[in-house]
Amino acid sequence: MVLQRLRKARRSRQLGLTSGQIGIYNRYVREREGWEKHLGKSRQAIVDAVEQFKPQSVCILGSGLLLDVPMEELLSRNINITLVDLAHPAQIVNKYSSNPLVKFETHDLTGGLIQYLQTTRLKLLNFFTLVNLVSKANTYASNAELVVSLNLLSQLSDIPMEFLRHKKVLTDWQCIELASTIQQKHLESLLKAKSLLITDIMEEFYDEQGNLTATRPTVHIDLSLLTYVQEWLWEFDSAKTYNEDAITKLRVVSGLVNKKG
Repeated sequence: MVLQRLRKARRSRQLGLTSGQIGIYNRYVREREGWEKHLGKSRQAIVDAVEQFKPQSVCILGSGLLLDVPMEELLSRNINITLVDLAHPAQIVNKYSSNPLVKFETHDLTGGLIQYLQTTRLKLLNFFTLVNLVSKANTYASNAELVVSLNLLSQLSDIPMEFLRHKKVLTDWQCIELASTIQQKHLESLLKAKSLLITDIMEEFYDEQGNLTATRPTVHIDLSLLTYVQEWLWEFDSAKTYNEDAITKLRVVSGLVNKKG
């Protein structure tokens, strides 16, 4: 049991689970002007959905540091808020844990993949086992009147894929297939309720003159079922700390999730 706990703690560090939110906040501080435009649009998309549906309860998937959540606006409307994430920052818990309108839930929205990677030996990891695990996992279900997947969809696969690629467990095409499976399962979970999806879908790389030099998709599934779609560019990294060869911007979409037909 002790060895298992040690392995889980070590694997959590390797996966970046203990440092990811710190890294996000540090980048936000460095890139505040560009980030704030994106965060403001994300917050407004949530307010617009609330105006449309008039929910008494809202569930935020991928709540994190709440940089992109209009908390005061939601609370002023006496909306019950459920914040869901793999780990909640201590400062956020301290700020809102005493508020009767706010509830925290800890959940692995990758379909159990993160937990599996934390506790399983490397030699037992393989593509078919991982895809099967995610495919058969029960998707998260919320009874909230509005569910918001907030700048999460592309990130769900980022942490496990980076780890599996670094450890040479999966090939590049296998990583894309597994990422697609994770993303599709998440999208299916959003079909269970009135839902708003906000996600980046593409990394765009620019030179110093503002010319687009390359792109890389971050979402690998069909999002044509979205309605009331909005799109914008997120000025993600102007200092070339993410990609040393280019300025990075993320193409973001928001939209309501509706079943086809």
